[in-house]
Amino acid sequence: MNKYLISGLIASCFAAVSSVVAEPKYDYHVPFTPENAIIGHFSPIKPPVVKIKSGDTVKIDGGGGARWGDKDPDAWLKESNIPGSLATIPALAETAEVLKKTPKPEGITGGHLLVGPIYVEGAEPGDTLEVRIISVVPRIPYGTTGGRPSSGAIPDLVPRPFNHIVMYDFKRNVGIWNSNTEVPLAPFNGVMATCPSIEEGPLRRSGPPGNFGGNLDCKELTAGSSLFLPVFHKGALFYTGDCHAAQGNGEITVNAIETANTAYFQFVVHKGKTISMPRAENATHYITFGLDPDLNKAMRQAVTETIKFLGEKRGLDFFDAYGLASIGVDFCVTQDVDQTNGIHGMIPKKIFTDLKDSFWAKTQ
Repeated sequence: MNKYLISGLIASCFAAVSSVVAEPKYDYHVPFTPENAIIGHFSPIKPPVVKIKSGDTVKIDGGGGARWGDKDPDAWLKESNIPGSLATIPALAETAEVLKKTPKPEGITGGHLLVGPIYVEGAEPGDTLEVRIISVVPRIPYGTTGGRPSSGAIPDLVPRPFNHIVMYDFKRNVGIWNSNTEVPLAPFNGVMATCPSIEEGPLRRSGPPGNFGGNLDCKELTAGSSLFLPVFHKGALFYTGDCHAAQGNGEITVNAIETANTAYFQFVVHKGKTISMPRAENATHYITFGLDPDLNKAMRQAVTETIKFLGEKRGLDFFDAYGLASIGVDFCVTQDVDQTNGIHGMIPKKIFTDLKDSFWAKTQ
């Protein structure tokens, strides 16, 4: 790696983060430990890591960055020209501990590093859980992006496995790809989920997303947005992980900038509000989702969810909603690589001239 990539980035890494982003207030802290973690699946029977009330904010430490495989982690860090060690980067030590000690059910050999479940008092099947994303901050000084044959958006064209280290410049809020290429950081957790319905089975893998949310990999779900999820179990049983520092729509290699984040989420239960698919909102847009192994069918669902939303929110009939969606809504490929693919519809609030918006997060 070119010296430019590492010069001056690590010594003040965590000080720079704290100076740029003031820590939000929170009611509970869930550290990244083998007891709080779960790997590669969702469980309706895992004991809650914390029980909270609607309106509470939780600080959740996540893991990631463990691209060392079977190598010694410190040797891999040195080989990759990443300054530091497990002794000096606590989140990596936690990740190594979780990978070593977290129980894995038979048949689950790996997958997303998740935390949960968080039990939200009062949440019951048929309700909606709103997850307000207050802040998301990387807790390690780098991320990784890679791919392999038989995977990703062009599985037949990838000749060999590859992995690229992306160092962070927190002062300028960018990830450094090389000496003349940078990507703005926009951290978010790829997986945010209520525990899936029992019909999905007791060991529902976390790879494909579903109506419970999960591995949506939606780059819009950064700080200042809300994700709305159906509730299928008492307490909602919320899980999160798959930490990203930035991602493009499509996530075409199966990777974003894979990292470890600390997320601050506020949880709000909407009693008696039933939705059939995830929805989201930020200061400028309403967001709908379509999910299916066939991207065309995912598009169809995103369109029908948008029509449904416009009917509920704006009182539009089918023809008005369908026509308005054609001229005013952007439909984007969320991801094309998670077995169940995603399309999300971006409905701009500014097209509604009478909208008196009361969303909790405002445009800066």
